[in-house]
Amino acid sequence: MIPVISLLVLVAVIALGVITKKNVGILAIMAAFLFASIASACGVDIDPAKIVANGWPMSVFFIVLATTFLFGIANLNGTTEALSQNIACLARGNARLLPLLFFVFGAVVSGAGAGGLIVAVIAPVALYVALENHISVIMMGLVTMGGIMVGGLSPLAINGIVASQLAAEQGLYDYNSMWLAYGVSMTIFSLAAYVIFGGLKLRKMEQKPVFVRFTRQQIMTLAAIVVVLVGVIGFDLDIGLLCFTCAGALLLLGAADQKKAIASIPWGTILMICGMSVLMSVVNACGGITFLSEKLSAIMGPRSAQPIFVILGGLMGAVSSGTGVVMPTLIPLASQLAAQLGTVSATRLVIGVIVGTNGVVISPLSTVGGICVGSAPEGVNRDRLYNQLLLAAVAFILLNAAASALGLFHVFE
Repeated sequence: MIPVISLLVLVAVIALGVITKKNVGILAIMAAFLFASIASACGVDIDPAKIVANGWPMSVFFIVLATTFLFGIANLNGTTEALSQNIACLARGNARLLPLLFFVFGAVVSGAGAGGLIVAVIAPVALYVALENHISVIMMGLVTMGGIMVGGLSPLAINGIVASQLAAEQGLYDYNSMWLAYGVSMTIFSLAAYVIFGGLKLRKMEQKPVFVRFTRQQIMTLAAIVVVLVGVIGFDLDIGLLCFTCAGALLLLGAADQKKAIASIPWGTILMICGMSVLMSVVNACGGITFLSEKLSAIMGPRSAQPIFVILGGLMGAVSSGTGVVMPTLIPLASQLAAQLGTVSATRLVIGVIVGTNGVVISPLSTVGGICVGSAPEGVNRDRLYNQLLLAAVAFILLNAAASALGLFHVFE
């Protein structure tokens, strides 16, 4: 009975977060403490006083804190916005290239550590450029978010950090293959949107964008980001410590206001990620994950398991945080289920989770899609954009579930 109740508590916390719009991490910690106390009284071997010590993901917490701190400085002093505007100049008057440039730029900046939340800076500029040059707003939105999310799953970005850490905890260390599977699926979807919504029919821009000179503060910030990239990729330095070091140097050099930089850290997102991790540790200790994996193993087969996880990840990710809720819930479950089935690899099922969960973020019900709609400039029909993004998210999940059923993702294992 306790394993079943633990799963019901998990579902209730997610649902309550969606309905009330309260931070699910706070609700998760509250629920974890209350339920652990009840479970302990019922004889389960769990100490309510140690649930934070056992469940708080310290390494993820520190890395996410450090990377968002550095890129918060970049946002404050206008570095990312200036980069976005100057990207438009690279098209040299050819409107056909603009969506593709924003795709590449979004992927690079997000993949370097900015993560999916960088959509708040890039999307308004991209949609403004679309309006000025009579480019389909939905196409520009999908292509831009597609690039951002491809980069957002890199090992340097928030979503990628969380996904790779969760996979590593299950003994899956080849994260690059999982990232590649998602990157290919999202890139194909973005290019399809580009073609369907008239990208190939675009011609010359009516007004050529003006290049924006980088200020001294912005040049220093760009240099700091390059240092992080070189240090992590070339010298295998700790990304958290390196980001904090570069952020501290930027503050000392006056690149941004310290109070505003600290306030720009997405504390709500961090709390959501860590709070759900605490609750998941309680659910696992109470046997909830084991119980669910046993039940799913009874209805899943080698061919149907991955498509089911694509759909399940998409459905959950459409209404809650993929980083803070869905991946911490489904990746451990996928690993245990693979072990029980014995005929399908854990990597295959985790790929299904990652593709479904992170593909649906284009939905306006998710963080990235919601930011895209909310930050759209004046002149964009937001109601129409909302509906289009919702349909696009459904299409992404269905198409990738079909691709999974056909075995197209097996090449990435």
